[in-house]
Amino acid sequence: MPWKAIACSEIGTSHQKSRLPCQDYTEFIRLNNAGKLADDGKIVIGAVSDGAGSCKYSDVGSKLAVKTALKHLQNCAKELKENQKDSSPEILEDWANQAFVKTLEKVKKAFGQKAKEKSCSPKDFSCTLLVVIASPNWLAAMQIGDGFIVTRNRKPKSEYKLLFHPSKGEYANETTFVTAANAREKMQVKTLFDEQQFICAASDGLERMAINLKDLQPHPPFFEMFERALEIRNENEEKLSTKDWLKSQDVNKKTDDDKTILLFWYEYSQPGENPSLPRVKRDNRYYTIFLVNVLSGMFWNSLYHDLFVDIKFNDLTLQWMISVLIAILLTVVIILVNFYIYKPLKYSKFLSQKVKSLFDLLIISFLGLALGGALYYSIRKSILYLFQLQSPITTPK
Repeated sequence: MPWKAIACSEIGTSHQKSRLPCQDYTEFIRLNNAGKLADDGKIVIGAVSDGAGSCKYSDVGSKLAVKTALKHLQNCAKELKENQKDSSPEILEDWANQAFVKTLEKVKKAFGQKAKEKSCSPKDFSCTLLVVIASPNWLAAMQIGDGFIVTRNRKPKSEYKLLFHPSKGEYANETTFVTAANAREKMQVKTLFDEQQFICAASDGLERMAINLKDLQPHPPFFEMFERALEIRNENEEKLSTKDWLKSQDVNKKTDDDKTILLFWYEYSQPGENPSLPRVKRDNRYYTIFLVNVLSGMFWNSLYHDLFVDIKFNDLTLQWMISVLIAILLTVVIILVNFYIYKPLKYSKFLSQKVKSLFDLLIISFLGLALGGALYYSIRKSILYLFQLQSPITTPK
């Protein structure tokens, strides 16, 4: 699938203490060129919503806002592709503005209908709304309220870019909601016409960890952690890892609010690769590490045998010094190679994952080295045996 995508929400500790539900919600869909749902679709649409803590049904509102937005924008994206309107930055910008204004209207209408069902006010569903629509060549985004959307395009050495300044009110925890009378005026819209690589949208629960609030610049290590993980892991593996991270103590110490994150990473075809063919799974690091260590074991035992079995040192101390130095050098080289290959060890989100990754690395390395040594001596003995069979038999006179 060209777009890797994950969407996760976890309840905040303050909501747990108050026995409130998680008021965040996020979801995404992938579409093919016909506008139909498809895991391998080249258009991805995602939304994030954070319910107002003071409103009775804000958890219902955030979920309803996201689902309504995705349903409406699926039809808009289909129309966009059918009419080939995504070929011009100006036309795309005009289309995005119209689509997002209509999305807001659809969400407000859905709130009105739900309010009649529950005999309450539409404001009881108050929530923020962040939406992203992306293809490999362009991006359209909208934001009402706080939270953040950060992107990075495919250009070499491109930096993470915060699309919108979070909408904050005069007082703490005050922002604009989709139910506000001025929601349309406060709605921020932006289109980018370049190759997209990584997109992250999140609720304000993660704002302090991801954004430098003094200069409103993204904190690169936060986003690198997710981007590199998505690059080398499959979706299910990374989603489980991200959910564990969101509810970990490390995160809960920094925020007591609900936490929601939506991540997209586009897997471009490599040069010379036929994009119509299925890609070989990238996650083959275990086999690579094992093979590296088998070859290292063969070389290591060959070197040891040549230096300390075939050659006899007169000075035993010198022999030990050379053997220790060679062993240390080879060990360092193997460890560096293994760590370079096993990237998840570097980009694991917390200590338990790093310990498990390190344990797996050590086990695979040990088995590979042991097999390499056994193969070397097996091959050596086989060659010596064959040479003995081929040598002429001489009888004493």
